[in-house]
Formats: sequence, C-alpha cells, structure tokens
Amino acid sequence: MKIRIFPGRVLPPAPLLIPSILSGALTTLCYPTVSLGPVSLLALVPLFWALLHVKPSPRDAFRAGFLFGITCFVGMLWWIIKLIPSADVTIPWLMTPALLLLVLYLALYPAFHLLVVAYASRWRTVPFLLSAPAVWVLFEMARSRGELAFPWGLLGYTLSDQPSLLQSAEWWGVYGLSFLIVAVNALVAGMAAARGPRSRAACAVGACTLAASLYLYGDARVDQVDKLTGDSLRVAIAQPNIDLAIKWKPEFRDSSFVQINRQTKIAHDQKAQLVVFPETCAPMFIENSPGHRSELLGEARSFELPIYVGFLDHTYSGPKRDLDVFNSSGVFRTDGTLEKYAKRHLLPFGEALPLATRFRWIRKIDFGQANFRPGADSEPLDAGPVRFTPLICFESVFPELCREGVQRGTQLFVNITNDGWFGNTPGPYQHAQMCIARAVEFRRFLVRSANSGVSMVVTPSGEVSHSIPLNQTDVMTVSVLKLSGLTFYARHGDVPLLAGCALFVALAWFVSRRRAA
Repeated sequence: MKIRIFPGRVLPPAPLLIPSILSGALTTLCYPTVSLGPVSLLALVPLFWALLHVKPSPRDAFRAGFLFGITCFVGMLWWIIKLIPSADVTIPWLMTPALLLLVLYLALYPAFHLLVVAYASRWRTVPFLLSAPAVWVLFEMARSRGELAFPWGLLGYTLSDQPSLLQSAEWWGVYGLSFLIVAVNALVAGMAAARGPRSRAACAVGACTLAASLYLYGDARVDQVDKLTGDSLRVAIAQPNIDLAIKWKPEFRDSSFVQINRQTKIAHDQKAQLVVFPETCAPMFIENSPGHRSELLGEARSFELPIYVGFLDHTYSGPKRDLDVFNSSGVFRTDGTLEKYAKRHLLPFGEALPLATRFRWIRKIDFGQANFRPGADSEPLDAGPVRFTPLICFESVFPELCREGVQRGTQLFVNITNDGWFGNTPGPYQHAQMCIARAVEFRRFLVRSANSGVSMVVTPSGEVSHSIPLNQTDVMTVSVLKLSGLTFYARHGDVPLLAGCALFVALAWFVSRRRAA
C-alpha cells in the first residue's frame, strides 16, 4: 500500500518546485522597496519554461501556481504582521494568521491561472502564448472586484517606477501592462523551450519587439505629455506626521488641530491656492465638533485658501436610527461652505467586514476593524479654483473611480492617506507606487498627502516630481496643471481588454484542440 504524505499532495512535482519558488521570489523583488521593476519582464520565465518543458497535468499546474503565489505574496506582504502597536488591533496575535489567510487567498489566483492555461493550451506553444497573458489579466480583474477586492500588487505596477515603460496605460490601464509583461515572459519561455530554430526565432523576435515597442512608445510619449499645457494651480501638500499613539486620544485632539492651523499658515505664506491634509487628519466626528468645523471654515475664509482634510462623519439610518460611520473628508471653501466626500471602497477586514453593509449582525464581530459604511456615489469636489477627484487611502488602487471622475470633468486627482500604521516597512512605498499609474491612465496630475509619508506629486507622464520622505514633517507647495481631455482608457475602460482576453482564451482553446485532432 502506497502512503501519500501531505506535502506530496500539495507541492508540485520536483521539476516545477524550484522554478515556482524562483519566479515567485523574482516577482516580489520587482516591488518596493527593492523595486527591480523591469525584471518583471523575465520573472515568470523559470516557471513558464518548466511548464512548457514538463507539460504537467492541470492539477500539478495548479499546485505550481499556488506555490508561486505563496512565495510572491509572503515576500510582498510580510510587513502586515509588523503593524505598529498603535494600530490598536483588538486581538494582536491575529495578524499572523490574518497574513497567512490573505496569502493563501491571493495565491489561488495564479493557481487558477495555470489551471485554466493548462486546459486551454494543453501546453502547446501557440495556445500557451495566447492564453497565458489573457487568463492572467482576467484573474487580476477578478480579484479587483467585489467586497473582497484587493488589487494590491498587480503585475503592471512593477513598471510604475519606469515612466518610459508605463505610457501604454493610457490605452488599456494597469491591466494592459500586466498583459504585456506576461506576454513577454511567455515568449521568452517559449523561445527557451522551443525545439526548432524557426519557433525559437519567432519567439525571440516577438519578445524583443514587444519589449522594444513598450519602451520606444513610452519614451516618445513622456516627451509629448510633459509638454501639455493648462491653467496653473499652486497646491500645498501637508505631511503633519502626527504620532498615531496619541492621535486618537481626546486630550491630544486640540494639538492635532494646532498642527493643521500651523501648516495651513505655512501654505498661505507659500501662496498656495489649495492645501491638502491627509486621511483622518482631523481625528473627530466633524459634525460633533462645531468649534473645530467653524475654525477651519474661518481659516479658509481669512486666508482665502480652500482646505481639504480627512475626518470622520456619521448619519443615522433606518427605523431604529442605527449609527452609520464614514471615513470621510471635505473641502472647507472660501465662501464658508463645506463640501464632503466619504470613502466608497473600504479595505476588506480593516475598515469593514465583507457583507457587513447588508447584515448588521456582522458588525458585532470585533477584530479591531473600523466598521465604516461605504460612501455614496459622488461628483468631483469643487474647491473653487479646481475640481478634483478625491481618493481616500486604498481607493487609489481602483482606476474606475478616477475614470468616473474624469468623465465628470475632474481636473486633478487628490489622494489622502494615513499609512502610519505600517511603520517603516515596504507598505507605505508599495501603496504610494500604485497610485502613479492613475496619473498616466487618465493624464492628470496627482497629489498625495500622507500623514507620515510618502507624500508626493505625480505628473501625467508618471514621474514623481516632488516628494516628502517618510516620517518627516513638512509642507511643500507645487504648481500643477488643471487638465481636461479623455484618454482611450478613460473613454472605454476595461471593456476592450476584457473582450480581447476572452477572445484570446477562446482562440487558444480552439487551436489546441484543432492541432490535437
């Protein structure tokens, strides 16, 4: 009787073991803080080559993808267990199993990617080249939707630090960049696995053409986009660097406002036309603090300077007048009015438990999450001198929010966040890196205010023109342009790419079956 041990049922066959781990590790190194972005064009080659060489069963392909995903996401997200003590998690020891569960969940996506590719291509070269990038993108889109949406670390973000490789995002967004990266990897792997010189040469030419086109197009577009013209706006970006250990204590509330007042005065002295403060910089329910609300409105009037700041907000709903809390923000305008925006895409498990908006009893489960309610659909905020799309924290990784904004006339993206919970880990840098793609996808300036960093300005070509380092208190005032116009991606969104990927998968399936017959 043959005894099967647990690892034998979970791990892929030996020829796929090292390639899966190697590709996972190489992919992780493409994200901050190592940031070997262009390596992503080759990171998947070991795994893809091994698959084409071994031609495993769909089940073994699934195992290889799962091992790749575990290696990649552990390396990318290990810092979650290092949340600083002031994060005030109700059950601190829960962070380690939470990381493991998150990694296991995310690893399912590359696992199912290889499972579908195995069925679609039967490991024949041409069907593999068609299906590998298309299926990858379909699964990236899948994990970016719904209440469990967590599009952290999409493959296309590995190019965010390389403006010359980022520019095609104006056509098909970050998902299109992922398609290109996987396609180049598949072609290089196909070249290495090819048996005949013609196949090897065709794959080599295809990989070089794709990579060169990506760079040459991007290099030319950077120069063109940098010459865009528009009305100028001086925006002050505040990084208050308030200690999270004291921020939410009532006795320190006034000291937080002293920092807001001081940095608003600095912004005024720097001749700013808008000042931006980070997420929950005002640590209170703004409508329950009429004195502080009036103070901010008074400063906006007296300095003739709109003030955009994050705070908490609430309403009562239903026959029992249940309390609904929002992670909110608002622009205090010079005419004495306050225009609000509440965060719509909440961080799963961190800001709300999935399905808690539908079933109130779920909110009673206490892991230390905030139990926020998602905000309503919103027009761009009108600060007076500019209309801008607000992106609170995690919302910067959802291009559909920016697309809605530019279709409604937004001239600028404003991302406010509080990444101080992450401490001095790769977390703040990974989060900052992802919002760069939004500026390129829609050709708008993006300004980012983070409590403890990284605060920055991103140009429409994806270059970080100004930034404030982590854990530094500062205010920087920068001239940006108010831009209009719609890119192809702004007009059509993900539909063309989605349709193209579905067509590629169907074509791969057809070709693999026809050759088999």
